[in-house]
This record gives sequence, structure tokens and C-alpha cells, in this order.
Amino acid sequence: MNLSLQTRLLLMALLVLLGFIGLTGLALDRAFRESAETALQDRLRGHMFALLAATEVADDGSLSFSRELPDGRFSQPGSGLYARVRHADESAGGKLQSPSLLGVEVPPAERPPTGEGVFRRLRAGNGTDLYAYIYAARWETDNRAYPLTYFIADSMHSYYAQISDYRRNLWGWLLAATLLLLLVQALVLRWGLRPLRCVEQDLAAIKAGRREQLSDDYPRELRGLTRNLNLLLGTTQRQLNRYRDALGNVSHSLKTPLTVLRGTLAQAGGDRSLSRTASEQLERMQQIIDYHLQRAATAGPARLGKPVAIKPIIQRILNSLHKSYRDKPVEVDLQLDETVTFYGDEGDLYELAGNLLDNAFKWCRQQIRVTARNAQPQQLSLCVEDDGPGIAASVVGQVLERGNRLDTNVEGQGLGLAMVQETVLLYGGQLRIERSTLGGAAIHIELPAT
Repeated sequence: MNLSLQTRLLLMALLVLLGFIGLTGLALDRAFRESAETALQDRLRGHMFALLAATEVADDGSLSFSRELPDGRFSQPGSGLYARVRHADESAGGKLQSPSLLGVEVPPAERPPTGEGVFRRLRAGNGTDLYAYIYAARWETDNRAYPLTYFIADSMHSYYAQISDYRRNLWGWLLAATLLLLLVQALVLRWGLRPLRCVEQDLAAIKAGRREQLSDDYPRELRGLTRNLNLLLGTTQRQLNRYRDALGNVSHSLKTPLTVLRGTLAQAGGDRSLSRTASEQLERMQQIIDYHLQRAATAGPARLGKPVAIKPIIQRILNSLHKSYRDKPVEVDLQLDETVTFYGDEGDLYELAGNLLDNAFKWCRQQIRVTARNAQPQQLSLCVEDDGPGIAASVVGQVLERGNRLDTNVEGQGLGLAMVQETVLLYGGQLRIERSTLGGAAIHIELPAT
């Protein structure tokens, strides 16, 4: 999955935040529940002390309240707060309960050891969840001792509502904090990764021809990278210029001796067979020089170079060819617009289009069609068609070999399509020769974006 650095960092921050916030929320939720339960237990203990103080046991074991219980809910039937006191002999008045228990069935609970109290969760007959405190006491009168069991229970409705409100507020605030932290993290990452975007912008400026090198104003961590890129750009350009200058000098230096040799052979006369052989070898030497000069001077893909508009170059080439073939009326159908571009060296485009169009002018009868489009950015599809005799599939490999010509009566050195093939392969593209709908050859060039 090809995600940006900022997206990856944000995803990792989101995962860390979710994990941390989730664990924090669970810990706070548990702490609040324990705190709420402790508060409920303290409240039940307080009621228990009030119940102990209000309990009276007569000599016959009958139970009664000496005073009104402090919480008014004890007097309201079904209020949710219940109290009960009893001992083993309930038939002798050994059972006492608050008015709130009227009509409410509470399941019996096991009596703890004397002097101890326990908390239990129970469910009343009406389906209400209760939190109960059961305390075992020993009440002594003048005649006997009575083991009393005190039962205080409160409805858990308010407890659940309190927990629910707390959770809603807790997770709401934690979610808000998560979103805020993510926003802050995104701003921090955007600011921290800004130098990388500046590098991208500088590369785009170099690609568009507005700059020649990357800026030096980068953080310490990127200076080594940008410095090496600048060195690479400068070294590549200097090497290309040196290669071209050296090859141009070699070509210029050899052309003069070759011209002198041709003139000398023409004036010498003598053995015509020897003269013809020498002329053929001189022509062969000229072909070799031209071929290797063109091959070595080809710049290749220029992903950081300014895109070259194709239509003006095609039109300039056609203007020159119309003058060269003024005795041959040729109609050219151009199917391309101003937006079609070529990412590479302008000289390479001249050689590609020039050789294809020159080949079409040589072999066509009177019609040529040129089609070009960008299937996607930096990808070029170029096709040159004519209405000539065409190229049979059986000889396609032959015409792409350097120095081979199908018709020796047509002027040329047999280098055009071979040079085109070399340049296309250098760019990582493909060259196809097919039959055109015009009747002649259709030469397709596909130059990929990578």
C-alpha cells in the first residue's frame, strides 16, 4: 500500500492514541465504578447505624423502631430503599421492616458471622436490582440474647444512571481529546515534513525549467541528500555536454579528410573499380560516424527536464521536408494538439520525428498521417502513417538493422529507422511497424512514463 509519509505517521499516531485513550478510559471507568460502589457502601453503612440506633427489642423478643428512620424513602412503598430486621423467632414479633418494603419481595440472604457485615447484589421480585448490606448482631436483654440480622438495600437504578452519565461524558471528552490531538499531530507533521514538500516543489521547478538546482535552505537532515542531488544533476549535464562536444569535434575532424579523399579519388581517375571500392568504403565510414555520433548524443529520458511541446517541432520538420520534396505533392494530416508533450531531450525528439517523417516522405505517394497523444502524464504515443507500398512483416527486422535499405534506388544510408529504434529502446519504449489504413506503413512509438 503506497501511502504518504504523513498518512503513515498519522495512522500510527491514531493507533497509539486509540490504544492509550482506550486503556485510559477503561482505567478511569473502573476507578469511577469502584468509587461509586464505595460511596454506595458508605451510604448503606450509614443507614445501618441509624437502623441499629432505632431498633428496640422487648423482653419477649418483639422488635420495634424507637424513632422514625432518618431517610424519608424508608416510609414510601416501593421507593427503592428498604430496611429489615429479624431474628429466628419471627412468630413472636421477631421481624420488623420499613414501610417501603410493602408489596416488594426480597430474596433471603445468607446471614454472615456475628459482628460482621457483607454486601450483596440481589434482585427484587419486581425485577429491580438491589445493592444490599447484611449485618449480623447479637442483642441481649435481661432474659435472653437474640441474634439479629439487619438488612439494608438500595436500588441500583441511580448507580447505573450515574455510571451511564459518567461514561457518556468520559468517552465524549476522550473522543474530543483524541480528535484534538490528531489535529495537533497533523499540524505538527505538516510542519515537520514541509522540507520534503519543498524538495518536491524544487524538483518540479527543475522539471519545468525554472530552476537548475535544488535550494540550499534545507534542514541538516536533508542537506546531504539535496547536495548530492545537485552534484548529480551538475555532473550529468557536464558529462553530456563533454560527450557531445567531443563527438562533434571528432565528426568535424573526420569530415574534412573524408571530403579530401573523395575529391582526390574523383580527380585521380585511373582504375574505376578501385575508385568505386574506395568510394564505397568512404561512404561506409561516413555512415558509421553518423550512426555512432547520433547514438552517443542521444540524451535519453529527462524526468527532471522541461516538457517539450510536440506540435511546433513537427510543424518545423514538415516545413523543411516540404521544401526538400518540393517536387512531390504530399498532404499531411496532423492529429495532435498543443497539449501533447515529450519528456526528454528536444534533440532526441527532432531525431525521432525527423527520421520517421523523412522516411514517410520518401515512400509515400501523396498522403501522410501523424497522430500523437499523451495516454498519461510523461507517456507519449506517436504514430506516422503513409500511403506507400508499406513494409512486409517478414522484413521488419531487416529494416530496423543499421545500414539496411529495402530499395537501394532510393537515396539514403539506411540509418533512419535503426536510429529511431535505438532511441526508443534507450527511453524504455517500443517500436511497432504495422499496416496503415492509408495503405502503406504505420510506425508506432510508445514511450512509457517510467
